[in-house]
Order: sequence, then structure tokens, then C-alpha cells
Amino acid sequence: MTATFDELAARIHAFAAAEGLARRDPAALVDEPGGGDGGLPASMAFQRRLFDAGLAWFDGPVEHGGLGLDPDTANALRDVLHAYALPDQAYFTVSRRIVAPTILAHGTPEQRARWVRALWRGEKLACQLFSEPEAGSDLASLRCTAVRDGDEWVINGQKVWSSWAHLSDVGELLARTGPPAERHRSITAFLVEMDRPGITVRPIRQINGESHFNEVFFDDVRIPDRDRLGPPDAGWAVAMSTLTSERTAMGSRDKTYLSRPYRRLRALAGTAPDLGDAERELLAEAWIRERLAGVTADRVAAGALSPSVGKLALVDDLGFYGRAAARLLGPDLVAGDAPGATAWAGFLLSSPAQRIAGGTDQIQRGIVAERVLGLPRDRRD
Repeated sequence: MTATFDELAARIHAFAAAEGLARRDPAALVDEPGGGDGGLPASMAFQRRLFDAGLAWFDGPVEHGGLGLDPDTANALRDVLHAYALPDQAYFTVSRRIVAPTILAHGTPEQRARWVRALWRGEKLACQLFSEPEAGSDLASLRCTAVRDGDEWVINGQKVWSSWAHLSDVGELLARTGPPAERHRSITAFLVEMDRPGITVRPIRQINGESHFNEVFFDDVRIPDRDRLGPPDAGWAVAMSTLTSERTAMGSRDKTYLSRPYRRLRALAGTAPDLGDAERELLAEAWIRERLAGVTADRVAAGALSPSVGKLALVDDLGFYGRAAARLLGPDLVAGDAPGATAWAGFLLSSPAQRIAGGTDQIQRGIVAERVLGLPRDRRD
């Protein structure tokens, strides 16, 4: 018999008590972790305990360790769970919310059995190997090649902006397997074990001092055909599935995450000696955005709203909060020692990257225009 929401919420509270988890400070601004792996072992160990307690994957298939709950109930339970200060969960975003759904949708039974449970349990980490130096938004122009050699494929090329590639066990790779002129029809997807000979991963130092993005180089890397994800030359459909999952993950964040910048901004305003009308208007807008963010996230998670709309709303909100904090802090943002100034400076530097991740704002608007509103496509000569 399926447990009720109240029963599962009680299990979450009991698990949190056994783990010694404190309630999350609603005003705490949690930044993405750095490129090192200092917190990774503890996060992976916690994830295994959470999964084994049946509290990690509320809406996942039962056969892979999920509870099979409907989206609304799953979202509500995630809010209960994320009200606690959990070990860093950012390491698992690509694994659980982006790569695992793609394997479920396009993988063989053997691939699903090998990777999906391991990714959700925190035993393995995954990265996304899509973007290239000259193939970002125009992903169909990618140049990384995969050439068939008997029961193997030989991979050569370069990928860039791959989050957590330096820590990952497996990568979802897109490679050219036919003539470049065919673009979408000559791409194949693969699951590549990241420790294979010929793979070099180089972290990229970011403007905020962190290094969780990477360049990845493939030099005659051999992978077996059993690691192909979907049919040959049909990787574009796999890619679209992955990108939809990525936009959904970004546009349907748990409400605790979405409300954190607002609460932090409110706490910052409480330390200000005097607020003028302009600053009060900023706080009023922040309150409105925080409420709308929760509604938008619920609609995206329930499939009632395009993930692209959710993603656009999220990045716009993040930019607003950064600008609002800069207005409240003034020169203290970079030159003073005001409480929280360092965290806000990091937030302000990091948030623009969200306008690129998962497809640029321009790409998202094109998707909404063509696929949601039904507007005619642009001419493409």
C-alpha cells in the first residue's frame, strides 16, 4: 500500500532527526560548490542513506528505487526535505535531473539497470558532453566525431562547459557520425565512462573563483557499441530529451531554493540603516517575484508550463536579486565588510551563467515562440 503524504513527511522528519540535520536558515544564501571534491564524499554517503531510506526519488519509477508518486505530491515532499540543511546537493543535479531521465527514456534495459539507480543513489556521477568551442547554442554544428570500428566507436574532439566532468564517472556525449552537412541527422549519443584512455579533463577557472566547468578532450577514445544511447544518427532526439530535462530542472527548483534569495535580501534590508522609497519598491518586487517563482515551478513540474518559460523566469529573478542586493549594499558589495557582502558578490558574479546554461535566453524565447505560441519559424538560409 502506498504511503500517504503525511506518513512520508513524518518519515522525512524522523530521518532528519536521526541524521542530526538542522532546519535550513531561510535567509542563508547557498552558493554552488567549488570545483574541488572536498564535500563530495560526505554528500555521496548522505545520498546513499537517503536513497536507502526511500526518500531520495519521490516521483521515480519503483523498479529503479523511486516511489512512483504524482508530481504534486513529489514536489510537496521535496519542499519538506529541503527545509533541512542537507549536505551539498549541487553535485547531483546533472546526474539525477538531466542524464538519468535521458537514460530512462532512450537507454537499453542494461543501460538503465547499470546507471539509473547508481546515479540516484549517489554511487556514480554524470556529466553532459554537448557544447563545443564552436557549437554552443548552435549545437547541431558540433565537430566531435565518432567513427565505427567493428563493435567499437573511436571518439575524437573537444567539449567545453561540462559541469562536474572532473568528478564524473560517466558522460552523456553527442558526436558526429555522418556528414557535417546533414547536421541533425548525423549525430549519435553515447554514454562514455570518463576514465577511458584518451580522455583529458581540464577545469576552467570562473570569474567567481570556482572551477566546476571543464574542457574535455577526446583523443582516439574507444568505446563499445553497447554504450551507444539510442540508434545511430538519431542523437538529436536524445539531445532534445536531455535539454528538456535540463530546462525542467532549472525551471522547477524546490520552493526552498527559490525563496532563499528573497529571504536573504529581506535579511540584508533589515541591516540597512535607512531605506528610501526606491529600496522599498525593490523589496516589494522581490516579494512578488518570490511568490510567482513558486507558482511557476509547480506548473513546470506538473507539465502545465513549458520548461523554457520556467528557465527564463528563474534567470530573470536571479539577475534581479543580484542587482537589488548591489543597490542595498552599495560600495560595500566589493569594498566593505558588511555582513553577507562576500556571498552576494559571489551570487552576482555567478548568476549570469544561468542565462547560458541549458540554452541561452534567445534560444528559450525561440522555443516558446515556435512551440508554445505557434509563431512561424525564422527563415534559415
